[in-house]
This record gives sequence, structure tokens and C-alpha cells, in this order.
Amino acid sequence: MGCRLEFEVVVMTMKGLSYVAQVPFIIIDMINLRSVHIDVENQTAWVEAGANIGELYYTIAEKSRRTLAFPADVCPTVAVGGHFSGGGYGILMRKFGIAADYIIDAQLV
Repeated sequence: MGCRLEFEVVVMTMKGLSYVAQVPFIIIDMINLRSVHIDVENQTAWVEAGANIGELYYTIAEKSRRTLAFPADVCPTVAVGGHFSGGGYGILMRKFGIAADYIIDAQLV
């Protein structure tokens, strides 16, 4: 096809591709894919790629009455799609591992 496919979950691309791309590219913005569903009983969550870390933390705390947690980044505005695909490094990783260690299922479209 000769075209790169890039995903972003912010208003702009952080790679600056619009300035340096040598080949055509398509950007798929996932900002509207941001729902977070928590199943407290099974201690699982279904998180869409556009949701940010802050939304994930807030929803976990709200639904579990602050009894559950998730090891991820400290920056609340980072989207989980990019964070998880990069491994999910955060301040709790020495004790609890990285976010990717806790991903038990993913749906790719």
C-alpha cells in the first residue's frame, strides 16, 4: 500500500510526522474510545485505548471503594493505548511489575 498507519490519542501527533514524513501516512485518532468498565468481583477491567491513566485510576478507585489498584504511569493524561503498548512502566513496577504484566486479554480491530 505504501502508506504508514499511525495511531494517536491526543489532539496532535507527538512524533511530528506531518513535518518529517517521507511517505504518506494515515493517523487514526482514538480520543473517543475512552470507556472504562471495572468488574470488582473478578478484579478485572476493560479499558478502551483512548482512556487516559487518570480516568482509569479514578474509575478503579470509585468502583472498588479504594480497595483495588493498578500499576501504571504517574502522568494522568497519558492514554492507556500508548502506555500499555509500550509496556506500561511506572513507579510501582519494582514491587508489582509493569502494566503489561496484568493485561490478560486485548481486542485489536
